[in-house]
Amino acid sequence: MKRIDAHAHLGQGLHLQLSVDELLRQMDEAEIELAVACPVDRYLAVANGEGNDLLLAAVRQHPDRLVGMACANPWFERPAADEVRRALDAGLRGLAIHSVYQGFRLSDHLVDPLLEVVAGFGVPVYAHTGTAGLAEPFHVVELARRFPSVNFMMGHAGSSDYGEDAVRALEFASNVWLETSRNGPANFNFQRLRGLAPRIVFGSSAPEYVPAAEIETLCDVFTTPQEQEMLLWQNVRAVFGGRLLAS
Repeated sequence: MKRIDAHAHLGQGLHLQLSVDELLRQMDEAEIELAVACPVDRYLAVANGEGNDLLLAAVRQHPDRLVGMACANPWFERPAADEVRRALDAGLRGLAIHSVYQGFRLSDHLVDPLLEVVAGFGVPVYAHTGTAGLAEPFHVVELARRFPSVNFMMGHAGSSDYGEDAVRALEFASNVWLETSRNGPANFNFQRLRGLAPRIVFGSSAPEYVPAAEIETLCDVFTTPQEQEMLLWQNVRAVFGGRLLAS
């Protein structure tokens, strides 16, 4: 069965550190064909261009294994939008938003200029959720309803405090998928009982978690081959409009 990791990190940050070689090693251990990677903390917050260049170098070196997500802090205003445009023009395939590191409420219109660029490129957005006040599931829905042509991955599916909100939020926007990292069997079972397998994408959030262990936990709950195919590769391909390199 094919396996695609919808959310991993690359770079040397304050809270997270993961090199390309180590990510590839973890992918091989978990039999993951392709990983979607975003820059770590400091790149998301301030060193946006440096982080995007790091991702561009990684995907150029390993085009069959890695897909990169751009970053830009919307407080930088027009230069941020220009940076997203530059990174997407150069070969990155989406935008990663982390409103906690970047210092804004996720649903704020401050981020709209970046999403307008993303909409023009037809690529998806990964948005961190799970932080009270700044990054909650219904904030993603507000963005998704403002930008119906953009696909959104709800990072961590609202975990840890907003698992139920994440499930309810899907009722209000068809262009949002739940990403699995930071969740466990209880949340997975809650999602499965509500028939959400078509709206979930596997993400490890490496190096926060071990991809092989995350897949094992996920497949202990979503047990059928049909569910596992959706979560492990089919759904994330749909998020990217079928244009991921894995086939």
